[in-house]
Amino acid sequence: MEELSQHILDVAFNSLEAGADRLEITVTENTLTNLLQIEVRDNGRGISPEDIPRVMDPFFTTKKEKKVGLGIPLFREAAQRCGGLFEIKPAPRAGTVVTAAFPHDHLDRAPLGDIAGTLSVLIAGNTTFRLTYRHRYNEKNFSFDTKDFQSLLGEDIPLRAPEVLVWLGKHLIENIANLKEANTLEKFGRTG
Repeated sequence: MEELSQHILDVAFNSLEAGADRLEITVTENTLTNLLQIEVRDNGRGISPEDIPRVMDPFFTTKKEKKVGLGIPLFREAAQRCGGLFEIKPAPRAGTVVTAAFPHDHLDRAPLGDIAGTLSVLIAGNTTFRLTYRHRYNEKNFSFDTKDFQSLLGEDIPLRAPEVLVWLGKHLIENIANLKEANTLEKFGRTG
């Protein structure tokens, strides 16, 4: 996987396969503390502390149709390759939390990639779950919640309608870019 967004997609699909109907993805970028952190939190079946070391093994999978489970080990390797951290833990009350932290400016850190595309794929393929996405860039924040967005559209227009997905992709791209642009302008003393 060449982009971190692909790892996010893999973890999110694992969450949905584990019965999650609530998924929270948080990306935190802080150039001041040199941190890029990704957290995927779900309310699925969860994971026992005993199984955490097993899911780090590429030859372990809970999926009957597969013989290997490379997603989690590759995500962990991507973090560790550049001196970052990777953690899986049970979420309070139910579910799982997967966290990967990277030095933001490390040369070996994979690019974040197409987050808008990742979220669009998740929404297009699944209508029965609630997705919350948060992106923090230094002091700026952007968030998106499918529940709020669906209430704006009304019940007659599904989130996975092609024209909605196209608009949503553009909306996500613009808002994430605006986070970084606003920060860059402030950094150079030009505000708007």
